[in-house]
Order: sequence, then structure tokens, then C-alpha cells
Amino acid sequence: MIILMLIGFSMVSFGQMSSNGPVDKTVSLGLKGGVNIPRMLYFQNEALSRLDQDFVFTPTGGIFVDIPLGETMVLAPEAMYVQRGTDMSYEHRSGAQVHYTMSASYADLRLPLEIKWPISNYFQPYLVVGAEGGMRLFGQIHMDRTDPIAMDETIDVGDANLALIHAGGFAGVGVRSKVNLGATYLWLKLSVTAHQGFLDSYAQGEKNGTSTSLNVNAYQITGYRLPQGLEACLSVAIPLKARQDDACATFSKDRYRRHSNRGHLFGF
Repeated sequence: MIILMLIGFSMVSFGQMSSNGPVDKTVSLGLKGGVNIPRMLYFQNEALSRLDQDFVFTPTGGIFVDIPLGETMVLAPEAMYVQRGTDMSYEHRSGAQVHYTMSASYADLRLPLEIKWPISNYFQPYLVVGAEGGMRLFGQIHMDRTDPIAMDETIDVGDANLALIHAGGFAGVGVRSKVNLGATYLWLKLSVTAHQGFLDSYAQGEKNGTSTSLNVNAYQITGYRLPQGLEACLSVAIPLKARQDDACATFSKDRYRRHSNRGHLFGF
């Protein structure tokens, strides 16, 4: 399947070059930043799945490289900082008001593939799909609740309560624009992507009951807890080589030929 995809990509690129001239293959280096709305999908755990999760906006950002694969496709590997977790506010069956948050920071490596429609240099909408893998860095779990059993406690996230490795996929939409800057140019991109984790984020310590549990309900883990997110990012990228001067294309040997046979060379 991979070989067939590569053959297809090559045929598309060849067709574009033969019909529209050479395709710009300039690699660009960029920065991106934006916001993420994290939450958790509690798969098969009906009690936790019924709890509403609050909307929380967390920062995200990183660096990326745009690698053109033809006129309509761009491979854009990136290294990102992102926060994952959940935020819940609900009423316990005892009458206590509970606020529970889990927020953890991750270092991600991602491999997005953009499929674009180059309507013009200034307006190029695209679809993006990709895979991501990350490692947990640090974070906190906090819970406070009112009477009859008041509590306000915070613990650091570690191997006992959150899995170290994250793996998932994402898909979304975006638009890119080429901005001319004299001798060079830059790319501006705006994208919105939905992210889904594929690995259970429960740690082994939670599963076997050896970790400290901050949950007002009986902490009996069933199913999986899968990270999700909705990201909106603005990106800026610059080419790694300067644009060639168009004047060079008009250079010819006739432009600087000698004017006579009296030994004057180089046009003087």
C-alpha cells in the first residue's frame, strides 16, 4: 500500500511539472502558536462519561518545516508543546460541589500532511491529517469540594497517575497565504485541528490501586481514558533559500559582448 501511494504521489508530481512547469520545491522553516481545548474521552466508563467537562483554553506552540511534495501536497513535520487533561465541575450525590482538574504538559513530535487547493498565492485552503506521539513532562491534579466532606488538594502528575507516552492522530482544515517581501516571501497559515489519543492515559498505579486517587467517587477504573483536543494555530514560515532575481533569467551572452575588434573586452 505504501509503495502504491508513493507511485501515485510521483505520478501526480510529474503530471504537474509537465503541465504547469516546474513546481516550487523550496523548503520553509516556521513557528506556530495558538490555543488548545483539552478533554478526556472516558471509553466504557459510564459514570465518568456522563460528567460534563468545562471548556478550558491552554497555550500550545512549536516549530515546523514545510516540505513541498508537489503543487497540492505539503509534508510539515513539527515539534510541539501542548497541554492535555480535563476540567470538571459537578455535584456529587452527597450534595458536595466538586471541581476536578488534571493538566499535564507534553512534548510532541507530529507528522502532518497538508492537501491544498492553490486557488491563488494569497488563498490556498487545505485539509490536514497526521499522526502524533508525545511524552509527558509535568503537570498537576487538583480537586476541591464543599461540605459535607470539604477538601482542597493538589498533587503533581507522575508515573503513578498518568501514562508517560501519548500516541494519537488528528485531522482538520486550514488556509495558507503567500506574502511577498521584496527579495523573499513568507507563508502565513491558520488551522483548526481535532486530536484523538489512541493509548490509554491511565497509569499502571491507578489500575492496580497503588497511587493516590483524587476523585470524590469510588475510583474503580473501567475502560480507557483517551486524551482529546481541539487546536487553533497561527503559523509563519520563511523559505530556507532566497528568491532568485528575475534579472538573472534575462542574462545572455549578447548582453555583454565586445563592441569591436579592437581588443575591448567585457563591454568596455
